[in-house]
Amino acid sequence: MAEVRKSAKQTEARRRARANAAAFRARQDQLEQLAADYFVAADSLEDIDDAVEKEIAAVRALAEQQRTVVRRTAETVMQKMLALGITRAEVAERLGITIRDVKKPSTRTGGGRVSLAAAVPIDEEAGGEASFLGQHESEPAFTS
Repeated sequence: MAEVRKSAKQTEARRRARANAAAFRARQDQLEQLAADYFVAADSLEDIDDAVEKEIAAVRALAEQQRTVVRRTAETVMQKMLALGITRAEVAERLGITIRDVKKPSTRTGGGRVSLAAAVPIDEEAGGEASFLGQHESEPAFTS
C-alpha cells in the first residue's frame, strides 16, 4: 500500500511539473514573439530614418539650386545698377548690404565696363525706356 501512495504522489508531481513547464513554454513563446515584434519595429524605424535622410538631401539639393538662381539674379541686378554708373558704395547703400557684397563691375564686353545697352533692357511698350527695374514689380524684394 505504501507503494500505491508513492506512485500516486509521483503521478501528481509529474502532472504539476508538466503544467508548470507548459506555462513556462507558453510564456517563453510569448516573450520570443514580442522580441521579434520589437526587432521588426526597430528595423522599420531605421528604414524610415534612411528614407527621411534621402528626402532631406534631395530638398537641400533643390534649395541650393534655387539659391544659386536667386544669387545670380541678385548679382545681375547689382551689375545693372553698376552699369548705370553708380558706385559700389551707392549700390550697397541702396540695397542695404555691405560694399564687399557688391562685386566689381563685370567685364563681359571685352575689357571695360558692361555697356549700358547690354545691361539695361529697353521696353518698347514704355516708349523705349529702360525697364529692368519694373520687371519684378509684382515679386517681393530680394533680401539676404
